[in-house]
Amino acid sequence: MRLLLPLLLLAVAAPSVAQSAAPASSAASAEWGTPVAPSAASGPAPIALPKPPPSAFATARASSQATGDYFHDFAELIVRVRSVKWIEEICSDTFPATAETNRHAYEVWLVDHGSFVDEIEGQFLVIGKYWGDASEQARREGLTVDQLKAKVDANKAGLLQDFRARGMRSFQARCEAYPEILLSPQLDLERSQAELVRSVRMGPGAQ
Repeated sequence: MRLLLPLLLLAVAAPSVAQSAAPASSAASAEWGTPVAPSAASGPAPIALPKPPPSAFATARASSQATGDYFHDFAELIVRVRSVKWIEEICSDTFPATAETNRHAYEVWLVDHGSFVDEIEGQFLVIGKYWGDASEQARREGLTVDQLKAKVDANKAGLLQDFRARGMRSFQARCEAYPEILLSPQLDLERSQAELVRSVRMGPGAQ
């Protein structure tokens, strides 16, 4: 039974957010969306901005492929789940005019997806239960579950850096589109990340 060696990926799985992203693909660029083009009645169309390359987060989320290794797949899934809230917080802090609307949009999103968010967050209890089966390398690292949570949350800073790298105009446009984006099928993470979800629900004991 392969267990906690891949758990170390929680420390390194998503820091790739600060690295250069791959060339844009339709699946990735659609993930966090673009504001809907205004109708003719709303006045002249704004100057079109060139599409930035997708963030590493978006590129990762465009694929829900699981490895079958619980700890690796949980690392991938928890970052996707938490980043929905991180983006709201980043946008609210950077562009305060979006704060009220985006916070409300996130609350509405939780009405439909809150139970799934709670389920995935609850997997940290599973990790704690199986910590005694950690690999020798994991034990040498001396990581606790709380430290792993902190390393997951450290990816928020990488996401902010990634968004800033797009340019502030594009960053703002995406923040203004946040409520619309939450309605997209890709943000129904339980379905769009079905392979990862299936792997995580099997738990460490299935490996």
